[in-house]
Amino acid sequence: MKAPLAILGLLLLPACGTKSGEGSNPDFRSDMPARSVAYYTDHRTELTDMEKVCAAWQASQRPVATWPAVVSGNCNNVSAAKTAISNQSEIDKLRKEAGS
Repeated sequence: MKAPLAILGLLLLPACGTKSGEGSNPDFRSDMPARSVAYYTDHRTELTDMEKVCAAWQASQRPVATWPAVVSGNCNNVSAAKTAISNQSEIDKLRKEAGS
């Protein structure tokens, strides 16, 4: 008799969660097209907009594995684009110092 009650308790446990705060943050969304690293390096304003969306999803403290695929993909591409931009500016700086 204890086993069915324990199983029932485990099944009801996920129903105890709340979704507070989702509707209050306009950046907490997933209605966007998938973008590449090249797109974000070429469109810096889109990069900063997507950074806000990524920050909202990170603040939700949900496991990344539960994020919509378009959000996790775009957030990874934003991170890679920021790295590429930083690397390119560093290369340009070194070339300028070298006199090329």
